[in-house]
Amino acid sequence: MLLSILLSTFIGFSSPSLSKDTLRHTTVDVMAVGSTNGINPFWTRSLQYGTVPVENSTGIIRIKNGKWYNPKKDVDWMYQVEGTGWLGKESKFLLSEAYLGLKKGAFEIWGGSKREVIGLGDTTMTAGFFIWSGNALPLPKVHVGTRNYVNVLHDWVGINFQFAHGWFDNQGSIGDSYLHQKSLYFRLGQPISSLNLFVGFNHQAQWGGSRRDPKGGFYDVYPSDFNAFTKVLLGAGEGILPDDDENNKYGNHLGSLDLGIRYQNDQMSVLLYRQNPYESDRIWSLNTINDGLTGLSFTMKEPNIIEGISLEYLYTGNQGTYQSILGSLLNKQDHDYPNMVNYLNVRGRDGWIYSGRGLGTPLIIMDKESQQGGGLSFAYNAVRSMYVGIRGTLPQQIHWMARLSSTSYDYPVIPANNPESYLKQISASLNLQKQVNKKLGLSIQIAVDQGDRIKNTLGGMLGMKYRFQ
Repeated sequence: MLLSILLSTFIGFSSPSLSKDTLRHTTVDVMAVGSTNGINPFWTRSLQYGTVPVENSTGIIRIKNGKWYNPKKDVDWMYQVEGTGWLGKESKFLLSEAYLGLKKGAFEIWGGSKREVIGLGDTTMTAGFFIWSGNALPLPKVHVGTRNYVNVLHDWVGINFQFAHGWFDNQGSIGDSYLHQKSLYFRLGQPISSLNLFVGFNHQAQWGGSRRDPKGGFYDVYPSDFNAFTKVLLGAGEGILPDDDENNKYGNHLGSLDLGIRYQNDQMSVLLYRQNPYESDRIWSLNTINDGLTGLSFTMKEPNIIEGISLEYLYTGNQGTYQSILGSLLNKQDHDYPNMVNYLNVRGRDGWIYSGRGLGTPLIIMDKESQQGGGLSFAYNAVRSMYVGIRGTLPQQIHWMARLSSTSYDYPVIPANNPESYLKQISASLNLQKQVNKKLGLSIQIAVDQGDRIKNTLGGMLGMKYRFQ
């Protein structure tokens, strides 16, 4: 498995890092994926933007050509085209990335399908951000926003925002539906300050579209006119609408409210972050405030055997099934209590997916990828997961990265089930990568899964990357 997509990190959104030798690049990746039972290990297939199949031992060929922005130019353009082919029992071709962008200073507009991670945290070693983790193929969309934090007030405040309109594919029960996406993040403190505070939110909505198996009723077609778009934009709208859109609003709304604190000195950077998920207005009642992703990462600024450590805890076991401690202290009773949020699912629209893979954290496993089987939903989405990721550089310039996750799965039910009935799952992987020369790189991964949610597996990947320019 290639680690190039994991080796750039900053607070907010991930972007490709500039090549040291040229703005233009052409690469070919050749990989062989296999396992003991034909199911590729969890940490082999996850966070790979849908380019590694869940099942079947296979060969993967990935060809990429593109051009980055020139940092010395105020106005410039970029593009990238990547095709991925699977060769084996299941042969398939994917247009895994294709976009064209234009920048003016710190702002840009681009259209197409581009790899992104959305949220606040350490993108290098995370187990996956809650809402948009880089686990599925990129959606086609038109995007306007900043390329990173734009500094104002003598650099003491940074602003990072995006606004996008996208198109879902026609897999699942709803076809021709749209994506509305926006986010706004602030950084307090100068980029070089010892202490920075980050705060912001992201908002996604699935809206519009029509049922692929119409039943002849009013709910066969979802509103998709300009009036519906304004309601989606504001997250508003009550009335006679499809009852399987959350809270009778126009569309299925979800996202996260994020906080982060960073301390840095000449030797290292420490980041503490929190992603609080929401799928309706009920988050303001604080009844589900203990659900979310909490992370702590340590990043060294000089090469060493250990260059970074990431610790994350993902908890989604509340979902409105009980009153949170904070809600009780503030006497805040959720008006929907005890109805469940049911993260990443919505009646009628299947799950939060694109091209058959989950858009959110891969730790909430899609039913069809599990031992229990099922469709495109996430039945066991009440999870409690501990994760550690470590990376560094060994002698001979061998880069390594290890992942270990231990997760318990349950239905979100009232009352909550006994912990003894939870499905338990442990997944681990070790990656080694060696740059042989300026053009050729080699990599190897060994991964293992053991537990109740996905099949027990031992496998991994061998890879070769060749850079033409």
